[in-house]
Amino acid sequence: MPHISEQKKELRQAILERIQHMNEQSREAESRSIVRRILEEIPTDRPVCAFFPMKTEPDIRPLLLEIIDRKQELFLPAFDGHALVMRRAFDLAHLTTSDFGIPEPAGDAETLDTNIPVIALIPGRAFDRRGGRLGRGNGGYDRWLTAHRNGNNRSLCYGVAFGCQIVSEVPVEEHDARVDGVISERGLMKAS
Repeated sequence: MPHISEQKKELRQAILERIQHMNEQSREAESRSIVRRILEEIPTDRPVCAFFPMKTEPDIRPLLLEIIDRKQELFLPAFDGHALVMRRAFDLAHLTTSDFGIPEPAGDAETLDTNIPVIALIPGRAFDRRGGRLGRGNGGYDRWLTAHRNGNNRSLCYGVAFGCQIVSEVPVEEHDARVDGVISERGLMKAS
């Protein structure tokens, strides 16, 4: 049996290949369904922490715009040194580009108060039914989720994924943070 780090590396590559084999129309259709499912699931009275999608992630930009349009607080990830923080976004047009090439709120934008319960929508490379999450390997979301939950256990944290990213088992280590469920085009699958 390969070491867990090798298992993670292999799974990341396998899922990337699955996503790359999806044609553009399928990715767009699944992304639209995912946005609809998220809007059905998330309450409108809590701030939302989300992410600006990369090319291999579900395109949730319409969701981000909807959250902004309905005046619900939206926080997006930004890097403060090596730490991932959530900063308030009032629109998508005025985001800055991070060193990683990802749009994020400006460095002087308000940071999330960890005492406030939120709905957190978390990207990942793979997810399983028990809430296991495989990220890209830098641990930013794992550290953020752990720190946020230490300050607030009332938040709900959901993975956001294409159906092909849900697997029977994600290899996890002690430092890997779990999610409360995964939202795909099929709806919310709560962690069991």
